[in-house]
Amino acid sequence: RFFDGRLNLDATWYRSDTKNQTIEVPLSATSGYTKMYCQSGNVRNWGMEFALGFNNTWGDFSWSSNLTYSFNKNKVTELLNDYVDPDTGEHYSVNLIEKGGIDACQYLLTEGGTMGDLYVKTALKRDQNGNVLIENNNVVLETLKTPKKVGSVLPNGNLGFRNDFTYKGINLGFMLSARFGGIVLSQTQAYMDKFGVSETTAIARDNGGVPVNNGLVDAEAYYTTVGGSNGLLEDYVYDATNVRLQELSLGYTLPAKWFNDVVKINLSVVGRNLWMIYCKAPFDPELSASTSSNYYMNVDYFMQPSLRNVGFNVKVQF
Repeated sequence: RFFDGRLNLDATWYRSDTKNQTIEVPLSATSGYTKMYCQSGNVRNWGMEFALGFNNTWGDFSWSSNLTYSFNKNKVTELLNDYVDPDTGEHYSVNLIEKGGIDACQYLLTEGGTMGDLYVKTALKRDQNGNVLIENNNVVLETLKTPKKVGSVLPNGNLGFRNDFTYKGINLGFMLSARFGGIVLSQTQAYMDKFGVSETTAIARDNGGVPVNNGLVDAEAYYTTVGGSNGLLEDYVYDATNVRLQELSLGYTLPAKWFNDVVKINLSVVGRNLWMIYCKAPFDPELSASTSSNYYMNVDYFMQPSLRNVGFNVKVQF
């Protein structure tokens, strides 16, 4: 704390290791079973949190401000290495675990990766010179033998900036929030492209087709192939960075003398998620298609759009 407590700084560093997690291990057919469960593996999280605050009063006016920034680094340091079955003496290792996904996208856990690594299973087929293969005046899509990593859905950092002002019973507050880095994937956009009902396909039709190699491919033929949930999902990956006005409030505290100093009443109007200031993705990156699993986060599959909320609060203190 500095300047008689008007300025304060807080910094936190942490690291945690989550070990001996339940891992499903496939067994050979000769064992008579298809799988077994082992307790192994290690997932490490470490990060830092910073908070810088300021508050001061000048006569009837006061200002309180708080800026916070945090980041978390997630890493799968171990899965299953040379586990020995105590009954049979057989050795087992697991270096890849498939988690949830939708059609041509999949979450995969690998040693050295993160819990949020997203992979796609398709790509444009290319010739030996690296050019996109064209057959029957259309591109050719192939299923990859090894899925391709397109990024991690986990953010690089999060920021919040809160300010509160008061003057003779009037209080005004607002909070800005920001998320930096990570990716999101929109299968909604992929389906809209497939059926030709998106702005992207309209522009392609107006331009006479989609540029591929040194020519144009018919827009309908192209997007019918690359669109949809089993299409070229790599084209539907977006930066999840976003900045928004998370909250805005305006209130008034009624003079206590009106109530013989027995009760204190504050009336306020509060709005949340009011303004998306910056966002590259075609949907709100903070939404999730499902809350039933950690492995559907940041994948848009015909989700409802995010909403603004405005409410009226009455606070009574005795």
